Amino acid sequence: MTYIRFGFRLRHRYAQFFLALFLAAACSAQFSYSQTQPHLSQKDKSEIFTKVWNLVNDRYYDPKMNGVDWKGLKGEYAAKTAVTVSDKDFYLLMKNMVGRMNDAHTRFLTPREARDRRARKGVTAGLLLSRVEGKTVVERVLPDASGPLAKVKPGMIIRTVDGEDIEEKFVEVQKTVGSSSSPRALEILTYRTIMRGERNTSVKIGLTDENGKEFEVSLIRTVVDDKSEAFGDILESGFGYIAVTSFRAPIYAKFKKELLELKDAPGLIIDLRYNGGGSINEVLRMAGAFINEKKRFGKFMRRRGGTRQSLREFSAGKRGGQIYSKPVVILTSKFSASGSELFASSLQELGRAKIIGRQSCGCLLGISRKHQLKGGSELHISDIGFLSAKGKVYEKIGVTPDRIVALSIDDLRKEIDRGVEEAEKMLTEVSFN
Repeated sequence: MTYIRFGFRLRHRYAQFFLALFLAAACSAQFSYSQTQPHLSQKDKSEIFTKVWNLVNDRYYDPKMNGVDWKGLKGEYAAKTAVTVSDKDFYLLMKNMVGRMNDAHTRFLTPREARDRRARKGVTAGLLLSRVEGKTVVERVLPDASGPLAKVKPGMIIRTVDGEDIEEKFVEVQKTVGSSSSPRALEILTYRTIMRGERNTSVKIGLTDENGKEFEVSLIRTVVDDKSEAFGDILESGFGYIAVTSFRAPIYAKFKKELLELKDAPGLIIDLRYNGGGSINEVLRMAGAFINEKKRFGKFMRRRGGTRQSLREFSAGKRGGQIYSKPVVILTSKFSASGSELFASSLQELGRAKIIGRQSCGCLLGISRKHQLKGGSELHISDIGFLSAKGKVYEKIGVTPDRIVALSIDDLRKEIDRGVEEAEKMLTEVSFN
């Protein structure tokens, strides 16, 4: 058994494939700050604070503000803003305030982070950390790693980060980041916060390999392109496989190209395990490739006035628009978020696909626009909520797989992909429409 068993075409693109998957999971929430803009005056900080607070207060999709006493936080953070000295401390304060909404989508970006987002770039030390079997483990390593990073393998246990015990640091950092949409989202945010840092800075990682040998590596945080990709091939079983790294445009065109090449496969596996979401329009276009008529997918929930919430139906598919009609299995994990959850849950509710893997993030909200702030920082607000066709809300809860496949340290070390194996079994055993 191997981690992934693809034909020649995908093996030829192996490094690019895993680079895109890795970046989709590892580079979306790194804190990055540099003083390239003029320093903010106290008046500037006060104005930014007021604008941020008002925008969240007026535009957040939920009139009940996700159960948070947002008005009560105004005085606390106004006082803290008045005594911040550096721009870095002020930006951290704004991140902390916005983070109190307990929502993975509503967030504050520093000027550097906002620029990197627009340029589709991310900062990473090359490791994706995860909690597996109660331990902090390396789940993924940047492909084609060289130097010290090449010594690190999936399944290795993390002992220390910059000399601090990882479990103690996890608890400490989790207290500072507050909360998020779900325990899974909070775990992801906590590990990303632990690993975050400026580009071209180093972080020292203490590890234990499968033989119990302890060692340390010093890794450099680098800037990498965060592209949206779709890669497909025929597995040795004969089933088709497509991995999609995000739903950012123009992913549908890339996905459609791969799907057309696999249209004769007797079953299809769609891998969304490291897909953090993207454009709802791309989600609906991709979902439409699997249904042969227009289907109601749910309702958008938005604010209308201060205390009311409006609902608007949305659909996918059209008659004659189906590209693939055979059985479909979708792979999910805690890193599957937002658009991935909308895609997976909608096809699951329609009975068009089965889900295998782990509970998804529980991070299903939407952002219709990004708010630019003085000095180059940026504010994202969840101004769209989703209610499924069956009246379910997946925010905080996530998509529950039809068949749960836990991740194990042993499988990571042996490069065994149980999710793909179980998906192949399900496609062999079950016929569904």
